[in-house]
Amino acid sequence: MLFKKIRMIFFIGLTLILSCAPAEEPAGKDGRLAVIATIFPLYDFARNIGGDRVSVTMLLPPGSDVHHYELKPNDIIRVSKADIFLFTSFDLEQWAYKIINAAAEKTNMLAVETGQGAFLLPLPDSPELDPGHSEGPPTNDPNHASKYDPHIWLDAANAQKMIDNIAAAFIIRDPKNSEVYKENAGRYKRRLTELDEKYRVSLSACKTKTVLHAGHWAFAYLANRYHLRYRSAYNSSADAEPSPQQILSLMEQVRAQKLRYIYYEDLAAPKLAGVIASETGVELLKLNNGHDVGKKDFQAGETFLSLMEKNLANLKKGMQCR
Repeated sequence: MLFKKIRMIFFIGLTLILSCAPAEEPAGKDGRLAVIATIFPLYDFARNIGGDRVSVTMLLPPGSDVHHYELKPNDIIRVSKADIFLFTSFDLEQWAYKIINAAAEKTNMLAVETGQGAFLLPLPDSPELDPGHSEGPPTNDPNHASKYDPHIWLDAANAQKMIDNIAAAFIIRDPKNSEVYKENAGRYKRRLTELDEKYRVSLSACKTKTVLHAGHWAFAYLANRYHLRYRSAYNSSADAEPSPQQILSLMEQVRAQKLRYIYYEDLAAPKLAGVIASETGVELLKLNNGHDVGKKDFQAGETFLSLMEKNLANLKKGMQCR
């Protein structure tokens, strides 16, 4: 209840920031909107929507775990100087309110909860979750104040909602370029729609519908959208440890369903996956949850769409799809 009250207070705060924000002149020295996004999906969405009208930087360094990120004093200073601050939700970036509170009294920075209006899945210990699609260990991670899964961008419809919210913020702060932002957002949404349809068709005829993931709970939205059965070894915390019973359960499921592949997260050391593979004879495939983008991939120019394309290729291989 306390969390919900705090959340409502900051929605009111956002309205006040909006009402006093000058809409004519971006703060960037070169006339571009200065945008800071917390994690990679937001960073990449913003770059595609803004084009050369915005300057986008990512708050968390590549490879950082947003679930356990510790806000630094310099982060608040950096964000306060921006025109727009993009974060996913108060469920994921629970420290975002500190930045908003600090900036509200000093600057006209516009804070945007990009996940507003998104479809939410409960975490696996909630009775609302359909056990026919997703199952996992109980979630008792104190770092998660919400019962909802925060990885919302892995549902294509949610990603489109986030794009709409980002584009709306750009138009508020830079109305003279509104048509550019609308056109860019529309173009990017069409690319997402094409990829969504590609997923739907590619994963519709597979030998198995099970995605067995030796990592933390991160791919439930993807599984739910394409009617896959998702099983994860860890709870919602990336640094949690599965119990011996959970490991044995995963091995039993591999053998019972005669799976040939299991998945591990892109940046997480696949120790558990390696143990399961050596005990059951399966092969390993990696999936990227979209926000844990490593430094090499970031510098190589990987995009959200390219990461999702690689995920699809590995899902097709792992589930033996036609």
